[in-house]
Amino acid sequence: MSEVEWRRKWKPDLKACPWQPITIGNQQFLFKCKYTHDSYELLITNNCHFWCEHLEGDELESRTISLNPNVKATPTRILDEIQNCLENPSKKTADIVKMNLNKLIIHVDSQLAGMAFVWEFKCQQADSEMISENFNIPLLAMVAELSRRNDELVKVIDAKDKEIDDYKSQGAKASRKHIETSTFVRTAFENNMIMSKEFEQEVKRLGLSGFSEDNQDLYRQIMTRYAYLTRPVAADETDEDSVNEQKTPSLNSWETSRLPASLTDKSPEKTSPGSSPRKSPAKGSSSTETSPAKDTEMMRRQALERKLEDEERKKNEPKKKKKKIAF
Repeated sequence: MSEVEWRRKWKPDLKACPWQPITIGNQQFLFKCKYTHDSYELLITNNCHFWCEHLEGDELESRTISLNPNVKATPTRILDEIQNCLENPSKKTADIVKMNLNKLIIHVDSQLAGMAFVWEFKCQQADSEMISENFNIPLLAMVAELSRRNDELVKVIDAKDKEIDDYKSQGAKASRKHIETSTFVRTAFENNMIMSKEFEQEVKRLGLSGFSEDNQDLYRQIMTRYAYLTRPVAADETDEDSVNEQKTPSLNSWETSRLPASLTDKSPEKTSPGSSPRKSPAKGSSSTETSPAKDTEMMRRQALERKLEDEERKKNEPKKKKKKIAF
């Protein structure tokens, strides 16, 4: 199964949901939440402790009735409002009722269709495996990918500097002086970044601003690819390559399918009406004796086989890019 087909069938889980910043009271948190038509799974952290909650079905309905006895709404509508409370907290009021190592209770006041709506997230301590799968592994993968992209960008900038130097050597000049740039030096750039005020601000935030929209998309793409690479492989999928190999015609099959019948030595002998069957060679003649016509036919056959082999080899060889000649 190709990755495109797998993505169409795959249903993302909590691990594929990106982290988002949220402020509750005066404290900064990161959270991620996975919603279905009748459930939600929440994971939240203050970068020190991790808490989670999974609520679905009857438990979701029971809490809705106990907190909002006058509200009549479908589970889907309730979950939409819960998602709105988490992702758009500006018009909501959220307070921490209780927070310790083992429990985190968050109280939210909102409105649903003009009526007061109250919700409480009652989260328990998350286990180490859940933390690793949703936080440690993805963040390490993001750091590695961003570092790789940084190296690639440096290569692009170096190539641009060489291109600009070539233009200048031929007498080209910038039309406006303020758009001229100095040659990029990686060490100097990194030192400037460390000494900048923005670097100090990011250190104070302890990475809470690290999940911008672009980084959220990067997180989602990394975890989707990770899920594809670690997917359980079905038996029919493992045999797919071998099946394809069986379907690919071999060189021997080409001999019978593409070569003329006159070259395969397998064409039946044709006899005209009234003619006698072909007689076997005389006893004194040799069975290995060849005629000039047969030699010519054999040479044609070998030449055709070599031509077919060359065509097959050229199809399998990667196409070489033509080098552009600078004038």
